[in-house]
Amino acid sequence: MDTQGSISNENKTDQLEDFALLIEMAELPQDSSVKDHCIYRVPQKVRHIKEAAYTPRVVSIGPFHHGEERLILMEKLKLGYLKSFLQGTGLTLDKCMSKLKEWEPMIRNCYAESIQLDSDPFLKMILIDAAFIIELFLRYYDVGNWIQSDPLFLKPWLAEDVAHDLILLENQLPFCVLNGLFKLATADIITGDFPSFLNLTFTYFADLNSQKIQPDSVSVKHFTDLLRVFYLPPVERLPKRSDVNNILDHLYSANELVEAGVKFKVDKTKKCFLELQYNNGVLTMPRLDVSDRTEFHLRNIVAFEQAQFPHETYITDYLKVLDFLIDDERDVNVLIHRGIITTLLGDSNEVATMINCLCSNLIQPNMNLEYLTICRQLKEFYEKPVNKWKAGMIHDYFDTPVKIATSIAAMVLLILTAIQTVCTVIPLVNSN
Repeated sequence: MDTQGSISNENKTDQLEDFALLIEMAELPQDSSVKDHCIYRVPQKVRHIKEAAYTPRVVSIGPFHHGEERLILMEKLKLGYLKSFLQGTGLTLDKCMSKLKEWEPMIRNCYAESIQLDSDPFLKMILIDAAFIIELFLRYYDVGNWIQSDPLFLKPWLAEDVAHDLILLENQLPFCVLNGLFKLATADIITGDFPSFLNLTFTYFADLNSQKIQPDSVSVKHFTDLLRVFYLPPVERLPKRSDVNNILDHLYSANELVEAGVKFKVDKTKKCFLELQYNNGVLTMPRLDVSDRTEFHLRNIVAFEQAQFPHETYITDYLKVLDFLIDDERDVNVLIHRGIITTLLGDSNEVATMINCLCSNLIQPNMNLEYLTICRQLKEFYEKPVNKWKAGMIHDYFDTPVKIATSIAAMVLLILTAIQTVCTVIPLVNSN
């Protein structure tokens, strides 16, 4: 009797039954829960291009980087802020934890992956991080009284790194949790002069709010979302969108467009750099200030757009157009000389590399309709025969100092040859 074969068949049957049970128990995420997600890990295909752009330098906020050894040093400071927060507001630890317990399903559902922490350690982490942020913002709002005593304000480099870390997509708490805990802490404050948590947030991030947007009608999911709001035009000025089409298969760079006769002009009246305009061969663009910080901000906003707003990628749209305009340092120089780009980076080539890498590995099912129209008009302008001929002439004979010198020398030689020929022919004609 083949006992071994019988046991083997039984094992296979058990494995199939287990597999069938696993399939039976499987469930796809419900639409309602997926819609609540707003905090994501950056996809590896994007993250690997520049890890540092998505990774906190000194402080972890939320679960994604919690417990990382290099960030442990800040945990002691966060506990000190929690103690100060509780003492200053009169809240008890029990009351905070009880309220967070009520919110726990909502908090967990804000993260786009299951958080492998039990309830108690998860809520303690949320409380420590939330209290740290609220206390930090309160101290910053009253910075004159804290500048000589707060551990962060005494080390400007550390305060700068903390501010940097607070806007990273992977380093977020839901804004509603911060706001809810702040309201709990200030429920007994009667004076109407006390700021809302949104006002505190706008004060802390004031240097990023170049458009001077007011907090009155702003609703945000977290600080990365707020950063995106700072970059967008008002909702009523957001253009319609359209499917990406073959217009984007090939577009001409800034240097090529200039050779064809396109004029680039800076618009000094607009604070939102997304608002491009094209009219009769003139492309008008607001100024873009480029620095290391610009890259970190844009990378996190783009990652957030890809996950949260795949059909409203307004920042990504702009970077896509900029990517088309910029192939190398010559294109960057065109935009710098017109005042459209200012840069604190090392050189024009570094700016070109940064812009070209920002759009790597991104998916874009649709695009800002105004940008698509501008791209089509620029392409049509360049491809007019006379403009294309002009661009070809400039590219072939006048786009480098050596070519210019060579072309001028050839023309001078041609003129001199013509003069010599005329001078030779005239006496012959007169003699006849």
